Amino acid sequence: MPEKPTKIRWIVVALLLAISTVTFIDRVNISIAGKGLMSEYNIDSVTMGTIFSAFVLGYALFQIPGGWLGDKYGPRRLLTFVVVWWSIFTVLTAFAGDWFLVPMIGIVGSFMTVRFLVGIGEAAAYPNFNRTVANWMAPTERALGVGIANAGLGVGAAITPPLVAWIMVTYGWRTSFYITGIIGIVVVAVWYWYVTDRPDQHRSVNVAELAIIKGEEKSVPLAVPAASAGKISWRKILTSGQVWLIVSAYTLYGYIIYVSTCIL
Repeated sequence: MPEKPTKIRWIVVALLLAISTVTFIDRVNISIAGKGLMSEYNIDSVTMGTIFSAFVLGYALFQIPGGWLGDKYGPRRLLTFVVVWWSIFTVLTAFAGDWFLVPMIGIVGSFMTVRFLVGIGEAAAYPNFNRTVANWMAPTERALGVGIANAGLGVGAAITPPLVAWIMVTYGWRTSFYITGIIGIVVVAVWYWYVTDRPDQHRSVNVAELAIIKGEEKSVPLAVPAASAGKISWRKILTSGQVWLIVSAYTLYGYIIYVSTCIL
């Protein structure tokens, strides 16, 4: 009787969904808790928009390095590191107005620095979601896997406003940064404990599931792993029409997400 395939890959995708939700919570929490921040430090809406933009700058600059580092060191370790990184700086956002940087660059500069550092960490998340899905999902399942991971944006958008607003009203705006930062560390601890970079490294993945992931059941060729793929020149990447279409689509998508975040 054929061995029944395990379904570990779907648990991995579910953990990506959880991390994706955390990315949205930690980038949007300042949009809600920021009302208390603005009142305490007498920051106007225009200046607050500048603080928001510091996150976007870090996020934009470190997308490519974050993906490269994930390919080099593996998405398990890289995602663990960056989630801990941005969770720490999410917590430190509560102290940014009184931080050691204030005498040097002012209150606004201190908040901008912290949010820039949060953006650096979050920049690596989605490139490494894609690497994880490519490693763990069958060729015919990868679109679904990426879609489930990206669904965390919607989940985060749904739960962040009531969650952060309740924490802020009940315990104060600073506490909202403490709690959302701690949530990220808890989620990524589960990720690090359970997930491996590749399915053949996981203790619970059986041969039948490996066959599905490799596309052997439906004669679908497995994509070349990153480690064995040949080097591609930057010129070839930058002159690819498909790359620019993807960049354009993601830019427009990112703009919509950013505007909706600010409105929250």
